[in-house]
Amino acid sequence: MRSRWSDEESRGLGELDLLVYASRLIGAETGLVVWGGGNTSLKVTERDFRGREVRVLRVKGSGSDLKSILRKDFPGVRMEEILALLEREAMGDQEMVGYLAHSLQELGGSRPSIETLLHGFLPFEAVIHTHADAIVSLTNNDRSAEVIREVYGSDVVQIPYRRPGFLLSKEVARALESNPGTRAVILEKHGTINWGRTPKETYLATIDLISRAEEAIAARSRGRARFGGPLVNHLAPPERRETALALAPFLRGLVSRDRRAILHFDDAPAVLEFVGSQEAGALSQVGPATPDHTIFTKRLPCFVPVEQSGDPDRLKTRLRDAVERFVSEYTRDFQAHRFEGANLQDPFPRVILIPGLGMFTTGKDRRTSLIVDDIYHHTISVLGAASAIGRYVSLTARDAFDVEYWPLELYKLALAPP
Repeated sequence: MRSRWSDEESRGLGELDLLVYASRLIGAETGLVVWGGGNTSLKVTERDFRGREVRVLRVKGSGSDLKSILRKDFPGVRMEEILALLEREAMGDQEMVGYLAHSLQELGGSRPSIETLLHGFLPFEAVIHTHADAIVSLTNNDRSAEVIREVYGSDVVQIPYRRPGFLLSKEVARALESNPGTRAVILEKHGTINWGRTPKETYLATIDLISRAEEAIAARSRGRARFGGPLVNHLAPPERRETALALAPFLRGLVSRDRRAILHFDDAPAVLEFVGSQEAGALSQVGPATPDHTIFTKRLPCFVPVEQSGDPDRLKTRLRDAVERFVSEYTRDFQAHRFEGANLQDPFPRVILIPGLGMFTTGKDRRTSLIVDDIYHHTISVLGAASAIGRYVSLTARDAFDVEYWPLELYKLALAPP
């Protein structure tokens, strides 16, 4: 991954504008963050409502996207209030939401990221947190600890998966206290944390970290057939489109029984390679790569087992059976892993994979179905790279449902639910 930083473009920019610039560069790299994912921050000195000079954390706001983020999308959180929380050992999610609302520089502004404390507890001026596909590929396999040591040596600290929130923020802060020479933190099945004195320094450190992961994956993938090689030949483009058009109204009816769903069809080369592969059926059912994937795509896609995909009538039967099986298994798994306050919202799939044909994604509107499609492309990328290193492993079912069924207030701090 190459640096996109331009000293000419960034010359003369103020502190916050440099943060905006670095954030947009991160958002422009499709392998670094999914839509709405990742966050960036900068600690600055400002005057509060009484005219006093105070330290303020400017952090990405909820619902903003890094590739198009603006100055207004970085709410300010007073550092005095953030650092006071270091003395605490625990803090509930809803309590944290309320606390942050009382710590803002501007009333009525955008909500700060769910990972605000992750940024605030770190003793560095600039922080960048990404969900890079390459890093997640290193952590989502059964050789994770070994591979990360091989790639980074003692440069990074790896932290086991924990849902974003107060406890993860404390754990990261403690890890850095215990490992003062660390250059970055890798969060298992989640992403990266880099830091520096300036947005530029932090951006360059992020690019270097990801580049080393990409080089390691490329070396381990050389000569290997992705996903075990092909199993089902894909249809010719005209026949794929014709079949997809015949299936779409039928599928929309299957997944719109409780509320309207809009479909998007995707037969891009990467999608066709995966859905028609030897390992697609089993690999797709292991689980999601990161929490951000889960929020949009659900824990698993609906995989339709077919040997040939050219007969629409036969496909409809297979499709109906697969969707009904998905709904039944999803409902059963939700009940098994249900936690207090969670209610089953939507048992229907958001990603439907059909060998030889492609992928349908669903959402409440066209924009959402396109976001789901984009995020599952990231999932395919992680599945391919992680499987080249070892056996792919994922979030547990409990962790995945825990993220998918976050209370509404936490969605507002993270991403709006589909």
